[in-house]
Amino acid sequence: MAGTAALAALQEPALTPAQTGIKARSEQALAELFGFERFHPGQIDVITRIMEGQDTLAILATGAGKSLCYQLPALLLGGTTVVVSPLIALMKDQLDMLAQRGIHEVVAINSTLSEDQEAATLARIGRGEVKIAFVTPEKLENESFISLLKTIAVPLFVVDEAHCISAWGHDFRPAYLALGQVIAAIGHPTVLALTATATPAVREDILIQLGIPNTRTIVKGFDRPNLRYEVIRAENETAKLKALKELFKVGLAGTGIIYTATIKNALEVQRFLNDELGVPAAVYHSKLQKHDRVMVHNLFMDESIRAVVATNAFGLGIDKPNIRFVVHYDLPGSVEAYTQEAGRAGRDGLLSRCILLYRMSDTRVQNYFLTGKYPDIEDVQKIFGTLEYFGGQSDGVSLADLRKISQLPLTKLKVVLALLKKAKFIEMRARARYGLTPNALENRELVLNLTNYETKKAYDQSKLAMMLQYCETRSCRRKFILNYFGEDYDAINCGACDNCLKANAPKAVRGETAPLPGSGFRIADVVFHPKFGQGTVERAEKDLVTVLFPNVGYKTLLASAVKPEAKIA
Repeated sequence: MAGTAALAALQEPALTPAQTGIKARSEQALAELFGFERFHPGQIDVITRIMEGQDTLAILATGAGKSLCYQLPALLLGGTTVVVSPLIALMKDQLDMLAQRGIHEVVAINSTLSEDQEAATLARIGRGEVKIAFVTPEKLENESFISLLKTIAVPLFVVDEAHCISAWGHDFRPAYLALGQVIAAIGHPTVLALTATATPAVREDILIQLGIPNTRTIVKGFDRPNLRYEVIRAENETAKLKALKELFKVGLAGTGIIYTATIKNALEVQRFLNDELGVPAAVYHSKLQKHDRVMVHNLFMDESIRAVVATNAFGLGIDKPNIRFVVHYDLPGSVEAYTQEAGRAGRDGLLSRCILLYRMSDTRVQNYFLTGKYPDIEDVQKIFGTLEYFGGQSDGVSLADLRKISQLPLTKLKVVLALLKKAKFIEMRARARYGLTPNALENRELVLNLTNYETKKAYDQSKLAMMLQYCETRSCRRKFILNYFGEDYDAINCGACDNCLKANAPKAVRGETAPLPGSGFRIADVVFHPKFGQGTVERAEKDLVTVLFPNVGYKTLLASAVKPEAKIA
């Protein structure tokens, strides 16, 4: 397989927008460097824009080959491409995959490196020996690393899992908030933001946070026709286990994943499968030792087991195309989270089942998770006061000490620190050590405005309500999902969800389009409500509309309760 020699033969000076032949050159690189015959839908559109130096936000479905969209241009462009990735496991998978193809000018900088290993890696970057540098967002909070990037050519800055930058996204990472400032600091290279799950509101926020507000968005392939969406309601845990038993007895073929909301449930379900059903299964969660995680991963990839029972710690970067089923034993926190996890099934294009078991009380678990996520003003004052008290320490206060003194959960503490840092009230003085800035000391009366986080909490609770609405809808589940992500889908019957398969509609042929919904509204219509203000229509069915209001989240209302923006008096 082609490696360094093939790369040297293909690499030329970066193309300008006026130059032609990008598609042919990209297809040549696709075959020689990656061994593929053709691009997936959307890939060549993204690659062409990158090669022309245009910032891009790409929303590509799970399994659509997002990594190729930056790997291929990075290998053809001069300089070092920086790829921000939220998970160390994802970085390792990318490095391993490229190494198998003979491409070794790639490094990952994360917490697994020793000081000597990190120093050697940074030296390689400084000498221009690296084509792709994978980094965690936390690493980009380090001023010395930013200074290094300023000394080299960075043609492309990639933000993978870009929904993590948005406070409205389902997997918000506070460290992502600094990326817009990093992009500006290193001279604004071409920016590529990638994600598989972003609603229109999240897409807009991604672009604002990265400082590229007028960037074109490429959206491809939310519809996965080979996935069969099903929901089973259960009254209690016993009924859930009984439903799981029936599924394995009559319908679940091949290997798959069973997601649970908690480690406790993962362990119980795995025991049930092994002991009661005789189904070989392993458990995977964030507290497993590294060698145990690797063992479970290998058992799954080799199909030595039928299922992995896991929390959401399992799945990102899993390159297994023939996952035949994904079962959610507990209710996910949002449609985004559900779609991302369910979308790991059937990447080979063959029929696969996405089944959700739920009971109404499942919402309590997700609401419990939400209570630990967002800071209030007392939390912020506690951290600010601690930093002020220890202001005499020139090297700042460590993250570990802040956590010990404040007694805040780590996630909430990191959100507070990210907010204070973005407001320029604190600075990082050493590795994971923080201190107050002169600006903070001169303006003690300034209080961080947390209104947005109260709004965010309400917004996330409304997303949980939308997840419940998905479970309870009697109409097409595919349409529900596509509408949620801003895509129209007017087929009367998708032919591949439990509701459509059960529907007694002999005239409903797959692909046949329906007239305008009875509400009179379409997806993305801007409407006005006297109490909630202006919002955007996310779903429209019969006499109901679901509207996303910036300040309160999703609300499902009678269509008569809102007015089109143009009709506002």
